[in-house]
Amino acid sequence: MGTKTKLEVINKFDKYQVWWIDHISHNTWKSINDAKKDKPAICFTEGYLLSKNRHCHNFFMSISEDEIGEEMIIYNKNIVKIKKIGTIEFTKEDFEFETYKD
Repeated sequence: MGTKTKLEVINKFDKYQVWWIDHISHNTWKSINDAKKDKPAICFTEGYLLSKNRHCHNFFMSISEDEIGEEMIIYNKNIVKIKKIGTIEFTKEDFEFETYKD
């Protein structure tokens, strides 16, 4: 019976759902009373955590072997809810065409 080779993990990322407050602006005319009722928007992002520090969380939604796409940087004070929903590990083979071609 053959031995299965363990592939080397090159990246590991945690996946999160994040609810956060965003600014709103309007370019229409409205009454002062109606404008006083306006509120910021609650937004939702689902992505992989690239990094975080005391100021912000940096998420991405797409990845290739050594690049990310669809980056979203959210200021920590704007995050109202955050939930870890999983973890993913990538190997070099995950990004090689030969792994998937017909």
